[in-house]
Order: sequence, then structure tokens, then C-alpha cells
Amino acid sequence: MSTSTDSISFDDFIAMLPPERQEPVRQVWEAVRAAMPAGYTEQIGPKFLQYSAGKESYVALASQKNYISLYLMPLYVFAGRHREKLEAATPRPKGGKSCLNFKRAEELPLSVIQDIVRAHLPAEYLAQLEANRTTPPSC
Repeated sequence: MSTSTDSISFDDFIAMLPPERQEPVRQVWEAVRAAMPAGYTEQIGPKFLQYSAGKESYVALASQKNYISLYLMPLYVFAGRHREKLEAATPRPKGGKSCLNFKRAEELPLSVIQDIVRAHLPAEYLAQLEANRTTPPSC
């Protein structure tokens, strides 16, 4: 189970979103929550939702101007390890190296995202992050 350090509640965060974004954000974040390994800390701020290991972001979600962004740092930190599985489920994911942009939850392969989220305990994630700082991954 994760620990929560809420500056606002999850329901408050959802209520601040435009109505058409409330359900997609709820669905995606509940999928992330269900898969999150023990040891990560949930943070809820007025602009984003996040799970982190210490001070390092692991997964975050933000409502942007034209879309919702899910930031999956394991896609970048464990270069290649998860990208193939994601691209097999979503051949042309919208976004960058570690983020997925969407408007509806159905645009995302939630079961694959859950597999990526649950794949790394905080200690493993932090160790790989530190190793990457010494020798950055090739993406």
C-alpha cells in the first residue's frame, strides 16, 4: 500500500477538472493506483497527480491545455524494456519518451500501463535512475 501526502484530496483534484476530463483522469489514475507497488508515495497537487520514490517521480498525470498526459518514467529509465510492449498494444502512442497524451481512457492500453507500473519496486527504480545518471540510456 502506498502512503499519501495530499495537499488536496483526489476528489478535489477531479472536481477542478473540466467535466469531460473528470472520468478519463479518474479511470486512468485508479488503474495506476491499483498496480502501484508498495513503497511509492502518492502526491496530489492542484495541477498534477504523482507517485514518487523519495524525490524522484515514477508516474504522474496532468491535465494539459489540449489533452491529458500520463508520464511513465519507467519508459525512459528502463529504456527499451517496456517500450516494445507498449507499442505492440498501441502502435502509434501519442507523446514523448516517457509520456502518453490522451483525451479518453480508452485510447490507452491500461493493462499494459499497469504491467509497466507494477514492474519496479522503489529501490530498483532508484538504482536504475542513478545508474542512468552515470551512463545515460540510449533511446
